[in-house]
Amino acid sequence: MTGSKNGGGFIQMQPGGIDKSPHDIREYWTPERKKAAVPAHRYGKGFDIMPDASNAAPATDPKEADMSRMPFITCGKLFFTLDGVDYVGSGNIFMRNNLLLTAAHCVQEDITGNLAENFVFERCYTGELSTEDLTFKTVALKENWYTEKDNKWDYAIAILNQNSTVAKPLKYTTESPLGKSATVMGYPIDYYDGAQMMFINGTITEKVDYWTMIGGKLSNGASGGAWVLDDNETAIGLSSFGVKTAKGGVYMGSPKFDEEFDKLYQYVLTLI
Repeated sequence: MTGSKNGGGFIQMQPGGIDKSPHDIREYWTPERKKAAVPAHRYGKGFDIMPDASNAAPATDPKEADMSRMPFITCGKLFFTLDGVDYVGSGNIFMRNNLLLTAAHCVQEDITGNLAENFVFERCYTGELSTEDLTFKTVALKENWYTEKDNKWDYAIAILNQNSTVAKPLKYTTESPLGKSATVMGYPIDYYDGAQMMFINGTITEKVDYWTMIGGKLSNGASGGAWVLDDNETAIGLSSFGVKTAKGGVYMGSPKFDEEFDKLYQYVLTLI
């Protein structure tokens, strides 16, 4: 995967190099490769790291998502290759039928700066079946993700080679969701071996530069899945990291969709 910077602090990346067509990428992802792919995780972050003594709330088990309705109908499983390893994460059709929202750590390794390739998004994935499979034309993220190595920049927006057939993509807001209820979705490996979309509901809290959900736990593989308000269509963040606290509790964290996120979206519109 090749990448280029522009003066606005963005990185635009061409997935898979110039020699791989959408057909090549679909051929790459055999059922065996999909099954063997490992869940994406954030380097140095996870439920076994980052102790925080301020929370003792136990984990809330997620539920199976009804993929026939919003917001789950926009969500799917994201397959990609990074440093020669096949991974899975999550993502959502977003703003337009040819745009996908996911985590930056599903696009670029923040420690080495290496870029992923072989992207394919399987909407409403269940085992070996999905509603549709879509490949990336290009993907953009903030260069701060690599230079600062901070979860506050852990978001990326891809332009797809094909339009999704989903009737209504997610939208987003930069207004504060603090204290509001939200639904978090994705494909955590701890449930059904990552073959089933799961979700949790909770109240949005805040820690420094991140939105958080106390007691929320969607484990590795849910990375990139959207956090959506109760209107079932407005995203305010996405799953970036999880924390197991010193008091035995857990919480999930999301980057904030603020003016910097909006700048990335406006930049992506210039690439369409």
